Amino acid sequence: MRLTAILLLATGCSGAPSSDREQRVIGALAEDNYAWSLRDPALVALKLKKLQRGPYEWLRGTASLYWRDLTEPGGNRTVTAFGDPASSQVLLVGDPHPENVGTFRAADGTLLVDWNDLDAAGYGPFTADVRRLAVGMIVAADSDPAFADELVTRVTTGYAAQIAALAAGGAPLELGLGAHPLLDKELAKAQTRGDDRLALDELAPISGDARFVAFGDLEPIAVDGLYEDTVVPVGAEAAVWIDDAVAQWAARRGEVATVKLRARRLGSGVASYAALRFNVVLEGPTAALEDDRVVELKEERDGLVLHGVPQLAAAEWASPAARAVDAQRRLQARRDADPMLGAAHLGGLSLKIRDREAYQRGLDHLDLAALAAGKASKRAQLLDLAGLLGGLLASAHGHALTSEGAPGWKVIAPVLAGREAAFTAELVESARAEAALVIADHAAFVDRDLAALVLPQETR
Repeated sequence: MRLTAILLLATGCSGAPSSDREQRVIGALAEDNYAWSLRDPALVALKLKKLQRGPYEWLRGTASLYWRDLTEPGGNRTVTAFGDPASSQVLLVGDPHPENVGTFRAADGTLLVDWNDLDAAGYGPFTADVRRLAVGMIVAADSDPAFADELVTRVTTGYAAQIAALAAGGAPLELGLGAHPLLDKELAKAQTRGDDRLALDELAPISGDARFVAFGDLEPIAVDGLYEDTVVPVGAEAAVWIDDAVAQWAARRGEVATVKLRARRLGSGVASYAALRFNVVLEGPTAALEDDRVVELKEERDGLVLHGVPQLAAAEWASPAARAVDAQRRLQARRDADPMLGAAHLGGLSLKIRDREAYQRGLDHLDLAALAAGKASKRAQLLDLAGLLGGLLASAHGHALTSEGAPGWKVIAPVLAGREAAFTAELVESARAEAALVIADHAAFVDRDLAALVLPQETR
């Protein structure tokens, strides 16, 4: 796949990369999107446009580049003083930027906030996950350098404090109402919209005595041509996939599920913009329309491949979706945060299944930018949020088992104990450099025809 990128660069197409860094970026994007490009080049071209919208979207869509830079020669590698073989086998979120935090409604009705996208989860060095979160906070805030350093400081001190709390016998951090004003706002929206069955009724409103799928643009197509939220029919082959996947999922839950309606949804995500996402309406416990359920089936791919750090054999997980589901259950404070969470595997198609009701909603980086641009009290709120998210990441790392079967805090706490200030200093420097690289990469390609550079020649 890298050969494909090299061949493309040799064609002399307009806007071809002019530096080693630009070639590295294009090579990573070409490799990361190769399979999707062969299946749906037009959708991948839209994904690349979404990356160009701003530095934060660029960060969201280039997690694989981050990990390549971190672990491969020629990248933005940083030698850390806070790692050893044991703490390089921690179960990682994989892409813990702020928009990968969101609301959930647990099995008992409790609303909480936790990590909501474990697509890139895998084993690796805990410091790399902390740095990714810190970089996400810097890029989202889009603020002055001094404030950016404060944000990283709050992330790292919150992280170290939570690891110490777990080491002292504390429980995993469960964020709910009262933890932070912004989180309270999101939880209130989730409660109201979930109770109103907003997601179900938007996708499949009731007409007479039946539901029907509201095919079309639920949100208008953007001025740059991107789908924001569009629902399209599925073909006969996809319908079979969906029904088989739902049957697998239900069988593992010891129940029977009846599929009523199926649709493909376009527009969600950045890194996963070109992935298959199906929304499925299921018959509820009764024949009444009011208790129908809606779930999402999302295509999953292989997660992180970290060169040069210890890794557990891939055989631990039978499929990419099984990995994402297992990681979510292990990294979240509550294993029942999404009672519908599950996986199905159909030949080469691996699907994660989750609740699609509006109880689940994610943070918006624009809300973080607004806090950063506000008065001192608003900036203080953002600093507090950075500390909470640092603690939430530490809680995930700390209570999940490593690849060797030890609680994460047991291998992280000895590395940090008594060295918290040095840990913060190292992360401030490395996160500042990484954020600058994200912004520079985006600026280098913001006005370029990325599709011409990235898509395999046979698809153009």
